[in-house]
Amino acid sequence: MNNSDKNTFYDDMLKGNAHKNIVKNLLEKSGYKVYSFGYETLLSDVKSRLTKDTKNSRTVRRIRSSPDLLVYDEQKNDLMLVEVKMRTSCPPRIKPRLIERYKEFWDDSILVIVVKEGNVFYAQRISELETTPEYYRISDFEKLQDVFIRVSEKDILHYREVALETMKTQKKPTIDEPEEEE
Repeated sequence: MNNSDKNTFYDDMLKGNAHKNIVKNLLEKSGYKVYSFGYETLLSDVKSRLTKDTKNSRTVRRIRSSPDLLVYDEQKNDLMLVEVKMRTSCPPRIKPRLIERYKEFWDDSILVIVVKEGNVFYAQRISELETTPEYYRISDFEKLQDVFIRVSEKDILHYREVALETMKTQKKPTIDEPEEEE
């Protein structure tokens, strides 16, 4: 990997992590125990080595699609896997093959989308999503606080502003996944 590719890799990782960290902080403030889980965190060295030329085996697809967060709800004594996606497009576009991959490997996980309208934070169980190129925050997703019921409206309002401000400062919109995830 040349120096320019390394810069792009780390810049992209930083942009994606901003919204994951916002969701992580929001859930932690609400009393959930939240741990980084995805391969960007646990296997960042491996991620930098997976290129378009890497064999697209079932194992590689599973690793590339691993959810971002592991959330523990002490009150319910329950663990949840959470994938976080930020989308600037309205309605949010998520490539159908990504949903198919989540369904194949992580069907019991929760997809959180961060969008630039309405409540900003929406969530849905992967098992309940249809595979379609566009999703509508009202009909396809629930408000984050309806899925994670300890999240308060006050905290949603605060973190909503943080997320919207972060979206404004990003130079490149992150509406599509990097090519390597195809």
